[in-house]
Amino acid sequence: MKNRKKALPLALALLLTGAAAAGCSGPLFPGTESGTAPETAGEEKPGPASETKRQEPETEEKPGPASETKQSDPESEKPEPESEGKGPEPGEEWRGPAGESEPEADGPEDEEDERFVMKTIVLATDLHYLAEDLSGNRCQTFVSAAQHSDGRVLQYTWEIMDAFVDDVLELHPDLVVLAGDLTLDGEKASHLELASILETFLENDIEVAVIPGNHDINNAAARRYKADGTEWVDSVDAEEFRRIYADFGYVAADSRDPSSLSYLYRLNDYYWLLMLDTCQYETVNLPGGMVRGGTYEWMEKILDAAWEEGAQVITVSHHNLFDQSGVSPAFYDDCTIEHSEELAELLSDYEVRLHLSGHLHIQHYLQDEESGISEVVTGSLLMAPCNYGVIQIWNDGTYQYDAHSVDVDGWAERNSYRNRSLAEFSRYSRDFLYQLAYGNAVWDLERHMRERGIYLTAEQEDAMARFYAELCVRYYGGTMFEIADRAASDPAAAAWEELSYASDLSDFLLNILEDEAKDFAHLTLPY
Repeated sequence: MKNRKKALPLALALLLTGAAAAGCSGPLFPGTESGTAPETAGEEKPGPASETKRQEPETEEKPGPASETKQSDPESEKPEPESEGKGPEPGEEWRGPAGESEPEADGPEDEEDERFVMKTIVLATDLHYLAEDLSGNRCQTFVSAAQHSDGRVLQYTWEIMDAFVDDVLELHPDLVVLAGDLTLDGEKASHLELASILETFLENDIEVAVIPGNHDINNAAARRYKADGTEWVDSVDAEEFRRIYADFGYVAADSRDPSSLSYLYRLNDYYWLLMLDTCQYETVNLPGGMVRGGTYEWMEKILDAAWEEGAQVITVSHHNLFDQSGVSPAFYDDCTIEHSEELAELLSDYEVRLHLSGHLHIQHYLQDEESGISEVVTGSLLMAPCNYGVIQIWNDGTYQYDAHSVDVDGWAERNSYRNRSLAEFSRYSRDFLYQLAYGNAVWDLERHMRERGIYLTAEQEDAMARFYAELCVRYYGGTMFEIADRAASDPAAAAWEELSYASDLSDFLLNILEDEAKDFAHLTLPY
C-alpha cells in the first residue's frame, strides 16, 4: 500500500507550482424528545435578496436577568514602509526601517509567503427550517412552542436563514455543506422551500452538498401550526429527499452508496468529502445514528481509491463519531453513531484526520489520540450564538476550522428592521437561551426539593439557576474556557456539587465543569 504521507505533499507541491504560474437536543432541556418539536408552538417570506420586510412576531421576548505612528527618515524625508513586512519594489534592494540590509535567511523563502488557502467550505447544521406557511403566519400556537422549546430561536427561523445566505454570499466559499436536520420535523413543504433558497448559492457559483439528519425523513411529527392547534402534514421518504436535493450533492456525486443516502463529493483531486448518511428512517424514524453494513463496504472502496490516488478524505455525518465530553452519558445512545469504534478504526486505517458533525447543538471538538481523528461538532444554526463553521484547507495540508455567528444584527440593519430583537439579535438570542436554561434549572431544583424534602432559600435557588444558565450559554457557544476558572470557584458550583442529586440537568452541569477549558470555536490541524 502506498505511503500517503509521502504522496500528498508531492501533489500539493505540484499544485502550488501551477498556482504560482497562474497568479441532539442536548440534556439542557429535559422532557423534549430529540426527534420531535414541542407539541405546542410566517408570513410571506421574501427571498434572501428581497428588500420586502417581514411581519414581526406579535410578542417580543424580554431580556433575561444578564498603531504605531509612522516616522519619516530625517535624512531622506521619505516615509517608512507602510508595513514591516512589505517587500521592495521589483529590482530594488530591500532595506529595513533604519536602512539596514535584509538579514541572511537560514533556509528557503519564508514558508508563510508560500502558504495560501486552496479550498474553503462553509458548514451549517441543525437548521430546523420550517416552511413559513406551516407556522400559521407565526400564530400564537407556533410562538408558544418556540418560546418553550430547547433554546432554538425558532420564531426567527426565516430571518436567521436569510442572514446566513447573505453571510455565505459574502464569503463565497467553494462549497456549502449542510450536515443534517435541515427541517424542523421533516415536513415536505419545508424541504421544498429550503431547496428553493439553496438555489441562490448555485446561482452565485457556490456548490452545495447536503445529508439528512434524524428529523428529516419519515418523521411522524411533521405538522402545521394553526391558531387552534396543529395538524399533521406530509413528510418525505428517502427517495423523495434525494430527488428534492438532487442539485445539492446527489447529481454532482462521484459515487453514491446503494445502501443509503451517503455519497462521495470531490472538492478536487486532492481532497474528497465522504458525506455519510447515519440516520435510521426505514419504517419508523429513530433519533439515534448508525452506519449500514452495505455502507461500510462502499466506504472501504472509496477509501482504497483515495489512498491509491494520494487524496485526503474528510468525513461528514449528522451524528457524532465520538462521545463528546460534557454531554450526559444518558444521551450518548442518541448522539454517537452505534458501534462508532468500528467506524473510527476504519477511518484511522486510512489516515482520515478530520470528521465533521452536528446533532448536539453544541459547539465542541474532540481530538482522539488513539485513532488520530479530530471531530468538530458545529452548533445549531438556530441556537445562540447561531454558529456555522468555516473550514479552510491550506496548500500545506493544514485544516483550519473557525466558528462564525450568523450576522443577523447586520442583516437587520441592512434591511431597515426596527424590531429590537433582530437589530440586537446576538444579545436577544443569548438572553433567550439564558431564560430557558434558568427556568429549567428552577424547575429541576424545585422538583428535587419536593422529592427529597430539602429546603433552599429563594436566594440560593436563584443563584444556582443563574449559574447554570450562564454555563449553558457559554458551553453551547464553545466559549466556556473564558469563565472556567471563575465558574470553578463560584459558590454556586459548590452548592450544586453538595446537592449531588441525579438528573439529566444536574449531570450536564457537572460534566460542563469537568470538561477541558478549550476554545471549541477554533481548531487548526497541521498536516
